[in-house]
Amino acid sequence: MKINKTYQQKIQHYKYVIMLLSLVSFILIPVQVYVSQISSSLIVVTNFTLVILAGLSICQRLKNNYFYHGIGVITLITIWLEFIYPNIDNLKLGRLASSFLLFLFLSFVLIKQLISDKSFNLKSILGAISGFLFIGLIGGVMFETMQYLNPKSFIGVAIENSYTFYYFSFVSITTVGYGDVTPALPPAQAITILMSIVGQFYLAVVVAVFVGKFLSTNSKTN
Repeated sequence: MKINKTYQQKIQHYKYVIMLLSLVSFILIPVQVYVSQISSSLIVVTNFTLVILAGLSICQRLKNNYFYHGIGVITLITIWLEFIYPNIDNLKLGRLASSFLLFLFLSFVLIKQLISDKSFNLKSILGAISGFLFIGLIGGVMFETMQYLNPKSFIGVAIENSYTFYYFSFVSITTVGYGDVTPALPPAQAITILMSIVGQFYLAVVVAVFVGKFLSTNSKTN
């Protein structure tokens, strides 16, 4: 019992590191596929599972964490069922809907903890980075959903590959804009504009919060 408690304490201590590592691993899926030569679908569901499990450590001490447990289980089931039965459309829609809610909830929790935390420390930095990565994943889910509902929403290279939409999402929120993937229809263009604004607004808010925390921490030490 004591060993279990110590293990839980260690997970809580490193929860932001665990969360960030799982997100970075998710983003680097193409690299893992290239290096390992393992089925891309298997690597995708494995990384998805790691993100969900890492989210448990973030949400463990929330008063009402039943929502995360519920949506986490639903997402976990749908991604593995889609892996086993890839030709069932309803499973893909279920995975897209549940993963959208999952990423949205986790990003909200991370942003809320970032704002409520009074001190400026490594935990705040890791949480802010994870929150930004979740915004990119949310955009990826939205873009993939739009392309699934209307295959003419985007034009460009490898748009049949789901990962392309996550790539495009991060290109959009960082306002890099390579131009290899382009939103072709007005709804896709509108969401792209929205994600670009959200990405820049998030960075501005995080910088302002960090400056405030840094000044507050320095004033207390002096």
